[in-house]
Amino acid sequence: MRYLKSIVLVAFLSMAVLLVFDSCSTTKKTTTRKVDASIAANAPDYKRIKKEINTEGSEFYYPELLRRFQAADTTLSLEQLRHFYYGTATRSDYDPYKMAKIDALREAFEKDTPNKEDWEKAANEIDKELETDPTNIRFHLYKHIIYSNLYGQDSEKAVDAHNQVVMLLSAVTSTGDGSSKETAFHVISVADEYGIMDIFGLSPTMQSLVEDKGQSYDVMDLKENEYGLKSMYFNITVSSYALRFPLKEKKGG
Repeated sequence: MRYLKSIVLVAFLSMAVLLVFDSCSTTKKTTTRKVDASIAANAPDYKRIKKEINTEGSEFYYPELLRRFQAADTTLSLEQLRHFYYGTATRSDYDPYKMAKIDALREAFEKDTPNKEDWEKAANEIDKELETDPTNIRFHLYKHIIYSNLYGQDSEKAVDAHNQVVMLLSAVTSTGDGSSKETAFHVISVADEYGIMDIFGLSPTMQSLVEDKGQSYDVMDLKENEYGLKSMYFNITVSSYALRFPLKEKKGG
């Protein structure tokens, strides 16, 4: 996408480094938050998460987490963000391979200089997609780009969109650093793999599916990059399971 590749993503690149190697920023521009050592680098416990997000009155009750996330509530804790992101994969409407309708967005990004009407059409399209796919990291990144062009990078809408990307990324990067199978990023959709690579400014050259000890991984070989990364590892077990056993995956969500 021509426009996406040409825009400046310095803020997101510096944010990504902080999240993986140090801390995460989830408030409007200023506050940083250290990752809880008891949570960091842990694989999600889907059984426990599913129980807690379906318990009304729990701090992890999914409808409330969704409401707060959609309001860009930066006081959500890392554990709540993990429950929100990974809990989405335990719900009956989880569909990691659904087709998105983003023609207007593609048209805007393919142009050298998209105009206001282009961005407005793209905004309507991405907002609609996020209603049914609220944890899609790549779409939230696109929303930030669109809102920055429509309303200004420092507008409330653009800042909220930025913070939503940070919050989702903080959940994923709490599971590892993506440098090996053992420390792979746990993601719930292929779109999130590409969203994370977009944020880091990384371009894959080859994608390989690896099965090991009951776990499924996407291994992305990368073009030469400023981080010196040869490959990035994603644990895709939950979405792979949903593809293999779609009816069983949807039971009791």
